[in-house]
Amino acid sequence: MDDKTTKGATTPAGAPATGDKAGQPKIRITGLRKSFGDNEVLSGIDLDVQPGEVVCVIGPSGSGKSTMLRCINRLEEPTSGDIVIDGESICAPGADVDRIRRHLGMVFQQFNLFPHYSVRENLTYAPVQLKLMGQAEADKVAMDLLARVGMADKADAMPRSLSGGQQQRVAIARALAMQPDIMLFDEPTSALDPEMVHEVLDVMRELADDGMTMVIVTHEMGFAHDVADRVIFIDGGVIVEQGDPEQVMHHPRNERTKSFLSKVL
Repeated sequence: MDDKTTKGATTPAGAPATGDKAGQPKIRITGLRKSFGDNEVLSGIDLDVQPGEVVCVIGPSGSGKSTMLRCINRLEEPTSGDIVIDGESICAPGADVDRIRRHLGMVFQQFNLFPHYSVRENLTYAPVQLKLMGQAEADKVAMDLLARVGMADKADAMPRSLSGGQQQRVAIARALAMQPDIMLFDEPTSALDPEMVHEVLDVMRELADDGMTMVIVTHEMGFAHDVADRVIFIDGGVIVEQGDPEQVMHHPRNERTKSFLSKVL
């Protein structure tokens, strides 16, 4: 795997990443539990993600991977435990969740683009409505990001006219338009036809090369091996094994990890 110690710490739109303090992780999860009724999906997750680190999360369906990701930005309310983003707890009573969320961009399995807005308008809507940028600045950032993901020529197109891979690239650009310094990806290629998967993974590889802190739930094992600084295997709501991709994926220590990888590799 490539040495990533030289990765930078700027956002793709060119703004410096915020909130970094010496020795402080970008994300710190401690004792995270999440239950839906009597079903405990997360059973005590402890995880630090360092600035510029790419963490790929693998595991069987129903293991809690996506629930963990959704808890990080409070799309799901944790049952107990704490999640600290850039030194601020997003779970604390009275926490300004919307402000803390601005550190985070999230890309889902489904593209969730606004169908009645053009591609460019999908990118500019939130920054302008939240008064983070004026319209002219938002338009410039949007065009820069669309060029970055290879979609500048589709700026005035409507989402329905795009392929799945194109829509997911626009969804990534839309998340980046808020200038986050952490990106969360929830199986972003699972809804794509196989020939479109590489379009999205190539964009994610570029983000990794540029030093974006990322947590990626994925079933793309080759991508995880090549891009991740660390691979985490979750099963039964707990982190069963973690380490560098070569160790976890080719020399796993846990029998459950070995069993899972024997089926997917």
